[in-house]
Amino acid sequence: MSLLTSLPNVLYNINPASTDPTFILAKNIWRRAQILAEFKNKISLFAEYIVKDGETPEQIAFERYDDPFLNWTILIANDIVNYHDQWPRSATSLNEYVLNKYTNAYAIKHYVTTEVKDSLNNILLPAGRVIPETFSFSYVDSGTGSQVTLSPKASVTYYQYEQQENEKKEKIQIIRPDLIEDFVSAYQRVLVRGGNTTFGISNDDIEM
Repeated sequence: MSLLTSLPNVLYNINPASTDPTFILAKNIWRRAQILAEFKNKISLFAEYIVKDGETPEQIAFERYDDPFLNWTILIANDIVNYHDQWPRSATSLNEYVLNKYTNAYAIKHYVTTEVKDSLNNILLPAGRVIPETFSFSYVDSGTGSQVTLSPKASVTYYQYEQQENEKKEKIQIIRPDLIEDFVSAYQRVLVRGGNTTFGISNDDIEM
């Protein structure tokens, strides 16, 4: 059973006038968010995983659970609803995406700080903070007592920015293999809680 198929139904009113409702039958994706919140509190259920270049949820599910059809648990664990935008792109796909998105992918997008330490090796300014191009940093060195002024910055191109964002997506959570069967059973029980079909006259009527 696919994740979408297993979601409960909702009869939702698409007519702004609630006194004359026009209902359509849809899948209650809000129920999915409620379930995810419940399971996210159980930290011991998850393990960190780094997605390899070009790796798919199906491949991870096969490697960790010996069942590619448990790919949906990986999407659920990471609250992924848009695979195209939220799953890490392969190196080839990322390159094509960036070059198509920007007129000049190698132009400077912004500047970030580089790490600054004093002579006693104390960190005065951490690296990675977004700053203006004209940024400067002054401090009195605690070891020498001298006044120091620097321009501790590094440029970040659009290409580098997209690479960094993609790298963040590579760090995901997966259900521990020894708990996957328990998770699937519990998830399906919670999924049908409250019945299979509900009515929604407006957004406020749909259970989150």
